[in-house]
Amino acid sequence: MNDEKDDLYLISMKSLDRILREIVQSEFKILEEKLRKEPKVLTREEAAEFLNVCPNTISEYVNKGHIPNRGIGRKIMILETDLMKVSKKRRYTHWN
Repeated sequence: MNDEKDDLYLISMKSLDRILREIVQSEFKILEEKLRKEPKVLTREEAAEFLNVCPNTISEYVNKGHIPNRGIGRKIMILETDLMKVSKKRRYTHWN
């Protein structure tokens, strides 16, 4: 026999189903809110700080096509989500 003194509860299938549905709905609501947030746009300097490199390196990455530039003209504006992808790639490859 089990020597543990855990409490044991009896619950109906209907109640269990309701509780599980509430949990799943709550989790989906949280996920949906996260996905609906507007992407954060960073300047060249902010992007450099995010990747822990100098701003000129960000310009190089944009010119070489490693990071898409979302700015207009010569203004460099970068989505934070693009930087997250780049951050993962930089761990496994060496860019020249």
